[in-house]
Amino acid sequence: MAAGWAISRPPADRHLRLLQAGIFAAVAAAPDLDLIVQRHRAESHSLGAAAIVATIAAWRLWPVAGTRGRIWLAIFAAYATHPLLDALAFDNAPPIGIMAFWPFSRAYVQSGVDLFAPVWRRWWLASFYTHNAIAMIREVAILAPVCAGVWWIRVKGRRHKAKGRSVEPV
Repeated sequence: MAAGWAISRPPADRHLRLLQAGIFAAVAAAPDLDLIVQRHRAESHSLGAAAIVATIAAWRLWPVAGTRGRIWLAIFAAYATHPLLDALAFDNAPPIGIMAFWPFSRAYVQSGVDLFAPVWRRWWLASFYTHNAIAMIREVAILAPVCAGVWWIRVKGRRHKAKGRSVEPV
């Protein structure tokens, strides 16, 4: 959501803001739908996939921004953060990394930065739920303040503009 809000300010109307947040959250989680077809971290975890989803969103005028260009940028940013953040996690399941540059390259890349813990997919192990719960808590602890900070800056900026004051970008 933070990446989408960095491009497109949260609307003043609460219902529209919730709709926008839901769209950004769904778009950001969408790359993991590839788990259903056993292609995790492949084409769906790429800049090409982000561009395809953003193009569909702009064409269909998803209610996240006022112009097609801003819709495209906001959706691209929201989607592309998922593969970016996955690249910042240790990958313990081959092929190692993400197919970040598909369709231009089918190579898997990994950043070498282990900011996030790997998600375990072996549900039959005793520590599966504990490990994944801790990994999720860690992700939320890192990303929730970023999301809240972007939201606060974007909403505060709108309130200052409404009062006739301009806010210098941070």
